[in-house]
Amino acid sequence: MAETNTTISPDIVESQPANDSKPIKQKSGMAFTILFLLIATATAAGGYYLWQQQLLVTANLQTSQSSLASQINTLEQASQTQQESIQNQQNLLDQLNQQLEEVKTLSQQAITFTNRNQRDWVLAEIDYLLRMANQRLQISRDINGAIAALSTANQRLFELGDLNFFEIRKQLNNDIAKLKVIHQVDINGTALKLDQIFLALEALPFKGAKEEIKAQLETTDTSTKKQPEGFVESVLDTVMTIGDIKIHQRSIQPASSADQQQQIEKLLITYLLSSRLAVLRYDDKQFSHDIEQALQLLQLHYETNDNRVSQIVNDLLELKNLNLTPDLPDITQSWVLLQNQNKKKTASSNKPAGTL
Repeated sequence: MAETNTTISPDIVESQPANDSKPIKQKSGMAFTILFLLIATATAAGGYYLWQQQLLVTANLQTSQSSLASQINTLEQASQTQQESIQNQQNLLDQLNQQLEEVKTLSQQAITFTNRNQRDWVLAEIDYLLRMANQRLQISRDINGAIAALSTANQRLFELGDLNFFEIRKQLNNDIAKLKVIHQVDINGTALKLDQIFLALEALPFKGAKEEIKAQLETTDTSTKKQPEGFVESVLDTVMTIGDIKIHQRSIQPASSADQQQQIEKLLITYLLSSRLAVLRYDDKQFSHDIEQALQLLQLHYETNDNRVSQIVNDLLELKNLNLTPDLPDITQSWVLLQNQNKKKTASSNKPAGTL
């Protein structure tokens, strides 16, 4: 068998690889496609994951916003409560400051009073005593009380030992002397004495008809001409034989009956009660009138020879001479002098230094 030399053309040799590259290209395209799919899948998975994360973040953010809004609302309420508390504390602080100012004012006043010297206290006491003496005298007509107050004021001025008050002491002694001259009526004692007379009236004996008519005739005949001796006795004898009569010409009415005696006793009590009210009112005119009427009833209708009646008559005569409203002197001049002296002292103390 013959060997044949075959020559391989270069073109053929060169073109051979071109035919072999087609599978390689096909493999590369498939790989690219797979890679693209992998990338797309990964991208989709990543996007999905990111979407899920975004949803989770959004949900968390909404929850955080809701919680934050709730916290903000709570903080606003707390802030409002705190502002109210601060306002209340401010009001309390204002009240405390006001109270501190009041305490400061009171403390200053206390310091002012405390810093007063003994002389100022004594002068204030004397001023009070002089005003009280005038009030006791003018309002309650208490002469003894006024004398006591003036005497105490005079003693306090003496203890000061200041010659600037000499005129005041002189006026005080003058006022005391004027008051001592005036008789002090014991108003309470007079009322009590009238009360005792009330209690004794029931036991007082009345005059008999003969004695009563005789007393009335003797009383009413004082302003007429003297009757002949035996006239009264004859009239009395006539009356005793006739009985209980009235002599209208001379206003003679014997109180022989029990009813008349009771009326006279009631009338006497009325006058005594009226006099008691008058003495408490310092009504001198009414008091004198009532006492006079009571005396006339006693002397006319009661047995004056009885010791009880005579004692009551004497008591009423003493009361009749009382002067319930004596003229009271003016005792305010010493107080005026004291005020003038205090004004001079104040003016001198307020005068600037270096001035005359």
